Amino acid sequence: MNFSQYIFFIAVGVGCYLIGSIPISYLLGRFWAKIDIRTHGSKNVGASNLAVHGGKSIGIIAGLMDCLIKGTSTILFLDVILGMDPYFLLIASMSLVAGHNWSIFIGLEGGRGIATAFGLLIGFQMWEEILVLTIFIGIVGRLILYKDSGVWCFISFGLLPLLCFAFQEQTHIIVFSVLLGVILILKRLMSNGNIIRKGSVKYTLLCRLVFDRDILSKTTWLETG
Repeated sequence: MNFSQYIFFIAVGVGCYLIGSIPISYLLGRFWAKIDIRTHGSKNVGASNLAVHGGKSIGIIAGLMDCLIKGTSTILFLDVILGMDPYFLLIASMSLVAGHNWSIFIGLEGGRGIATAFGLLIGFQMWEEILVLTIFIGIVGRLILYKDSGVWCFISFGLLPLLCFAFQEQTHIIVFSVLLGVILILKRLMSNGNIIRKGSVKYTLLCRLVFDRDILSKTTWLETG
């Protein structure tokens, strides 16, 4: 890789990070619902928290924008229009999720990256993985077995690389699936800098990892504030 390619490599990463950093849920909450989503409920700057405190419609809009604009459209543009190398796309995808999760525009706070990550799966045309995760995790799992999306998202992070192996995806897609799981789990554990009470570190981190919240009760977690 020559010097100009290194510069381009860095530019792609920075550009995608800035695109991912656009805090759609925060902006819609601020200018549509007239609330600062960072001070409500879980304080997560994402579509699910916005739906609870700003209204379902605005939450759905935010989720679709995070998914289809940040995730799908950006990757398709870089892949189909610009014809970028697969490993440039890998850096771009990780930068998009990192920007969403730790937005430079709102003090490195952000959402959990789930909608943006799903948009990336669409952009990379991972249809088999999407089908399995949607039917067996999203529908059968959440609607029939256990109605907690946080748990099923956690299971999905672990299953995605295995599914990629099973469906014999290209190497960069397998690497993408592993790194995606790492960055999404890291965000769960870090939260948005919420202070962990002394004596409850293990409990809180376990709740964050599995349930994506600091306590077991989802209702209390979402409706506080």
